Amino acid sequence: MANVWFTSDLHFGHKNINKFRLEVSSEEDNRKRICEDWEDLVTKRDDIYVLGDAAFTWDTAQEFARLPGRKYLVRGNHDELSIREYLKYFTEVYGLKKYKGFWLSHAPIHPDELRGKVNLHGHVHYQSIRKNFSPIYDIKQELDTRYFNMCVENLWKLGYPSLISLDQVRKELERINTGLGNDNKE
Repeated sequence: MANVWFTSDLHFGHKNINKFRLEVSSEEDNRKRICEDWEDLVTKRDDIYVLGDAAFTWDTAQEFARLPGRKYLVRGNHDELSIREYLKYFTEVYGLKKYKGFWLSHAPIHPDELRGKVNLHGHVHYQSIRKNFSPIYDIKQELDTRYFNMCVENLWKLGYPSLISLDQVRKELERINTGLGNDNKE
């Protein structure tokens, strides 16, 4: 049976990623870790949604040609290659996508635009959207369950590999909504 996977902010080709992503030692190490997870989990029949910041350079965008699955890109602020270039490796390229009761975006969307859907997003790396957000970052605030951060750093922090399945997303949201996740794992 085919699975649906999500990930974000792979940052292939980001030369200084190890200065921002503490779990990797170099751009090559970053790409290797993510590709190994992808190859271990994804089959050729699976769908993978990359929620932005996939590849910074033309040569690292080519990495997606060898990775299994049908790949879909929701463009991020660092996806600056032409859509024509991304379409060589991705089945579709979106700015925003509605999918099975979710909004798929790179950056979190405004709460007034959620319209009852959960926003699967990237862009915020180690951060997560919290209830009663204030300018002063308070890690003790409860997570806002209308948002789920798909950045690889956040997935790693939650104990997942570089991708998370649709079933795992639903279980994680249920865990958080039932109060079992209010420790925020942070």
